[in-house]
Amino acid sequence: MDVLVINPPMVINRKPTFPSFGIDFIVQVLEQNAHKVELLDIDAYRYSREHVCETIHKSRAEVIAIGGLVTVYPYLTWLVPQIRKIKPSCTIILGGPLASSLKERCFDELDIDGIVIGEGEVTVVELLKEICGGRDLSRVQGIAYKADGKILFTPQRGLMPGLDHLLRFDDTRFPMEDLLQTTSGVFQLHVQRGCPSNCTFCFNAFRVVGKNVRYRPAQHVVDDMVYFKNKYKDKITLFALTGECITMSKSWVRDFTRALTDSKLKVKYRVTSRVDTIDAERMAWLKESGCTIISFGLESGSDRILKIMKKNVTAEKSLRAVHLAKKYFNEIQASIILGYVGEDRITLRETVDFCKRLGLRPSFFYATPFPGTELYDTAKANGNIVDEKAYLMDLDRSMISDFNLNLTTMPEHEARMAIAEAKREVENYYFMYDLIHLKIFYYIFYTVKTQGLSTLLNKITNRLRSLSTKINSALPPSEKP
Repeated sequence: MDVLVINPPMVINRKPTFPSFGIDFIVQVLEQNAHKVELLDIDAYRYSREHVCETIHKSRAEVIAIGGLVTVYPYLTWLVPQIRKIKPSCTIILGGPLASSLKERCFDELDIDGIVIGEGEVTVVELLKEICGGRDLSRVQGIAYKADGKILFTPQRGLMPGLDHLLRFDDTRFPMEDLLQTTSGVFQLHVQRGCPSNCTFCFNAFRVVGKNVRYRPAQHVVDDMVYFKNKYKDKITLFALTGECITMSKSWVRDFTRALTDSKLKVKYRVTSRVDTIDAERMAWLKESGCTIISFGLESGSDRILKIMKKNVTAEKSLRAVHLAKKYFNEIQASIILGYVGEDRITLRETVDFCKRLGLRPSFFYATPFPGTELYDTAKANGNIVDEKAYLMDLDRSMISDFNLNLTTMPEHEARMAIAEAKREVENYYFMYDLIHLKIFYYIFYTVKTQGLSTLLNKITNRLRSLSTKINSALPPSEKP
């Protein structure tokens, strides 16, 4: 069967940075099952609408499969009618987080024939088999489809037990040279799926049907790193391992770091982690094998907000994890979400003080409700999202780095002002923090260069002796050593 797979633009006003692993995996399994597949990657290549229509017109596809995040919804309100106009008898299938989180609305607002819910690699193959043959779609688990004017849902399909069968990402489908240039050499590798946590702001299509944490075999990931590094050489400066909870399995981290060390491949890479799925032993393994960056989603310095988020951690636990990580990694990345449900001046003050104790400059984002999350349901229930369609139509332009929706307990004007003040206070603090450290570095560099290392060490020793004398003189006689 001829199939056209379309990857719509994820965010309109931002250049693409990484290829879509999900789309690539779908194309690969379809090709493995003898389907003739054409990929129209609008997100990566940013094709014009004229080019998109021309490609659809020239395509011999009997089925058009579209995947993407919820942010592609506005684009689909244009794309799907165009497909119907150009190829009225073609079967249109939606998949990915959009289809899994907005099931009914996709049918109500878009003239589609079916959706794939959750992981699609197995489901889409079975679905096309039924379309090719008897069209008994009720036999396919994990889908919804139209029949006699009704929307029918088949029994839920569970998650795949493992990721061993996933083939190597096919980079030839994507403009990798351009993407590597945009990201300054960062190359993503998909290594893991699933997360057992219940964070109210987070959504992925897999959680719809289960929370099992699954990994690609450690040796497969290392083989991919060797292959792509040999192919792109110095154009790859850093591998970014992607997944919802990479450090969850201690045994996988051990096996991966051992395999990478044994490969003799000298690369730098980055991992993401929760603060409660990492320890000193895992950090040591990661560091020894080339991991230079670890990223934490800290999200807030207020225990009250963390509880509302259902992060199941405390601010103190986050601080301990960050301070431990400083012993092992060159760079620690931390994200903070401002303006969450329940946020007020007290919780903002707690987060500001928390950020100052981190000893590193965090990245700030703003609470953004995405369909399929508890936060989205809360925002609708609280009246924060009044016109749902208008809200969805703006998702392709809304950024989590922009304050677009007031979810706090404060009035709109006060919330904007309080959040801006909190962010500015932290940024000013770390501006001075960096300036002081720069002055200290310059003093050390200048002294060593002009007077030698021994002179610097003597100055430091004398300063410490002077400080010790002052402290001792201030102590009462009973406490003096």
